Amino acid sequence: MLRDRGGSERGSVAITVALCMTVLLGFAALVVDVGLNWATRTSAQTAADAAALGGASRLLVDGPAAAVVEVQTLLEDNVDGLTGVAGWATDGVEANGEVVCWTLPVNPPGPGAGCPDGSNALQVITPPIQVQYAFAPVLGKATNSIKALAAAGVGPAAPNNCVLCLLDTDGASRLAALGPGAITAAGGGIVVNSDDPAALVSVGGDIIADQIRVVGGFSDGIGGGGFLPTPEEGGPPAVDPLADLLTPDELIPSPPLRFNSAQTYSADTTLQPGIYTSVTVNGGATITLEPGVYVFRAITGLTIRDNATVAGDGVTIYLACASYPASCSGSGARFRTEDNGRFLATPPTSGEYAGLSIFADSGNTRFMRLRSNRDLNLAGALYGASMPVRIEDSGALRVDSLLAVGSLATSLSSSGSAAVSYDPSTDILGLARPVLIR
Repeated sequence: MLRDRGGSERGSVAITVALCMTVLLGFAALVVDVGLNWATRTSAQTAADAAALGGASRLLVDGPAAAVVEVQTLLEDNVDGLTGVAGWATDGVEANGEVVCWTLPVNPPGPGAGCPDGSNALQVITPPIQVQYAFAPVLGKATNSIKALAAAGVGPAAPNNCVLCLLDTDGASRLAALGPGAITAAGGGIVVNSDDPAALVSVGGDIIADQIRVVGGFSDGIGGGGFLPTPEEGGPPAVDPLADLLTPDELIPSPPLRFNSAQTYSADTTLQPGIYTSVTVNGGATITLEPGVYVFRAITGLTIRDNATVAGDGVTIYLACASYPASCSGSGARFRTEDNGRFLATPPTSGEYAGLSIFADSGNTRFMRLRSNRDLNLAGALYGASMPVRIEDSGALRVDSLLAVGSLATSLSSSGSAAVSYDPSTDILGLARPVLIR
């Protein structure tokens, strides 16, 4: 009886071990191969993010073709197991990976859209990345294909970037509509970097943009002004969009010295680009600026008053300090219009300062005061990272590009306003800071 029972159980250990090994191999596949899958997916997503950011950074500077090449190069150099076919990026077949470009704020297009000129956003779908499993082949699964998707926008039209950027990180009323005149931004958002509970204030005028974000808080007073849309509180400060610009002394050639004393003009005159102590224009005179960079070093900077006009094409105004070319550490040269003074100069269309009208040293804290019944229409960007700007009387300020300053306050009548209208196709060479949007 006992011998027969032992004989009937002979081989059961092998069967049990075989069953256990199957289970153990299954667990090994679950632990090791799922880990491989997860690691590959993470690596693929990191590569896709980097490729999207790298490609987007080339869009505004070098154009769509260079952006697509940048994406392909980054993926090929950094991803093992990439199985993309030749021309995968723009062949319209999403299954083998694709790159498409478009213009924000609309959503990404469908397959086959390519990368048209004027785009400011780029989406990458990686080619399939092969994962070779270690244990799963026992269960009939030897490999897997993984793809990743990422998208990035570039320039101030990208979400959480800014068309109107208030860069001071503390203090109240860093963006403030104190009179009935409105503050509007089109083509992108407003970001107020101050963490003060009252960093963003609307008392009399409305503040309107595609998106409004304030690191601190906001307040609408009793004067009837409001916000459209409701501001988003918190989040990181906006990155200074033009922080990488060269200063005039770093240009080749750099601007030459023109006058080492203050100049006042009350009759029509033509000026050459270069370094000035200060220039005041009055008496109805018209000053014509030849193309180039004009550096001002004294507190009075460039002042336009008494119905005078400053005009010219291809002009950038740089507001420095007496220590120039050393950087500012406080109040420097100003730009001021008053008593119906007008500034009609247009910015360069090429070169380091393409699309840039007024540029203040990053440490210049001098007030830029615009007090005129005449409108100030800038065809290029107004940039002063530490500069407070104040607009008074009934004249309007319109910037057909980017406005990035320390703070902006308006005390305008209902006929005055401050408006920023950003066109993504505007050639501002310093604007190439991409952000992930998907």
